[in-house]
Amino acid sequence: MPNCNFYAVEQDFEEILNFIFDEMKCRVFESYSKYDTELVEFESMKDVVEYFQLPDFSKKPNRSATLMLWPIEASDNVRVNRIELNPKKCQGATHRYRVDGWGLISLELKGINKAGLQYSTTNHNTEKRATVWGPNYSDVMGLPTDWDWKAVSSASRKLNNFIKKNSSKKVGPMPVMQCAEKVTLAGAVAV
Repeated sequence: MPNCNFYAVEQDFEEILNFIFDEMKCRVFESYSKYDTELVEFESMKDVVEYFQLPDFSKKPNRSATLMLWPIEASDNVRVNRIELNPKKCQGATHRYRVDGWGLISLELKGINKAGLQYSTTNHNTEKRATVWGPNYSDVMGLPTDWDWKAVSSASRKLNNFIKKNSSKKVGPMPVMQCAEKVTLAGAVAV
């Protein structure tokens, strides 16, 4: 299963990030750079926590951090692409960067809004989806056949299993990690 929706906050985020940096063979990037800046690659959990100010997620509403995990054993076909912006619509900014690759794993960590803690999510392309869309984006993302899809699925499954294993309850099908159990979960009815 490529997707895992889950509830997590603060120390839960740190546990997940430590697992990624210590146990998974992945490079970790921000999904999109800030305007007019280079794309950031993170070297540690601490780098991610500081960059996205993860402790503030429970204090400031509508925060999120989107990371792209590159399972390095799956392919070397990952690209950093420049995106041209319309300065009139982007506060004067002219460009930003995005990391692209068919087998990248997305990890979106979300914070709290008026309704409570939003669920976070992991996801990645499947080989089938990449094959269908590949001809349309080969100039930007390369070829889906350049990826070892078993390695992508294995890395994604490893992350999802870690999240599930470190959750002691569920809300519907969504795991709730330990620190998240103490906050109001948006739209949640505990099971």
